[in-house]
Amino acid sequence: MNLPPALEGAIRGYLLGQGRLQSLGLLLLRLAVGVMMIHHGQDKLADPQSFATNYVAALHLPFPLLMAYAAGYAEILGSWLLIFGLFTPLGALALSGTMAVAGYHHILTSGLNIYVLELVVLYLGGSLGLLLLGPGRFSFDAGIAHELLGDGVQQAEDVAMAASRSGLSAVVSSPSGAV
Repeated sequence: MNLPPALEGAIRGYLLGQGRLQSLGLLLLRLAVGVMMIHHGQDKLADPQSFATNYVAALHLPFPLLMAYAAGYAEILGSWLLIFGLFTPLGALALSGTMAVAGYHHILTSGLNIYVLELVVLYLGGSLGLLLLGPGRFSFDAGIAHELLGDGVQQAEDVAMAASRSGLSAVVSSPSGAV
């Protein structure tokens, strides 16, 4: 598939830009945030009326029960998207949105109490990090990008690996050992 060079470069950088070690770190972050956030979504959907009454109504948002369902499903579906690395920006955006609202709620009701905000800030930071950095190579998104961009992706990876190896061999063969 022929894409405009700017779009192809953006896709390549976002989905395939990281090395293997960084991609492993992103995979672990996706799994940790995703698995833990499923629990929060299930709690909301277990008793949506209670969540709507105790949390959503306090924010004076319209249609509290609808918002409770939206938050629960956003957390569950967003978590699964992160876990699989499939449409990762959508999943990360869904989780970031619910965590931003949760942070606002906690600040409104408890002030800047670190014990109340700690978990929300960690989930918000993780989901925003994934939104900005992308899913890494170990994701369905990266597989889709390989198919979308074609053989050029593998050639670019081979060139990058060769450059990396030649740079490493230059450091190893340096008589002074200086980098």
